[in-house]
Amino acid sequence: MTTTTIRLDHGIKEKAQKLAKTIGFSFSDLISVLLKKAVREGGIDLRNTVLTENNFTSEFEQSIIGAANEGDPKEFETLDDMIKYAKTNKI
Repeated sequence: MTTTTIRLDHGIKEKAQKLAKTIGFSFSDLISVLLKKAVREGGIDLRNTVLTENNFTSEFEQSIIGAANEGDPKEFETLDDMIKYAKTNKI
C-alpha cells in the first residue's frame, strides 16, 4: 500500500464521503475501488456522460446504492475480496 495526497473541491469531497458512508466504505476505499476499475477497464470514458451530484454516472451510482441496500450486508476481509464478489454478482 501507498499513501497518496489529492486535491479536490471541498463540496465534491463531502459528497463523495457521504456516498462512501452510505455504502459502508471509507473515502479511501471508494477512491481505491474507482482507481482499480479505471485501471482494469483501461480508462474512464467521460464522453457524453451525465454525472450525478456525486460526480458518478447514474448507472454506477445506482448500482452501488442498490448493492448497499440488498439483503444482509456482506463483510469482506479485503477490498479485493469485495471487488471479486461484485464482479461475480454483476454489481
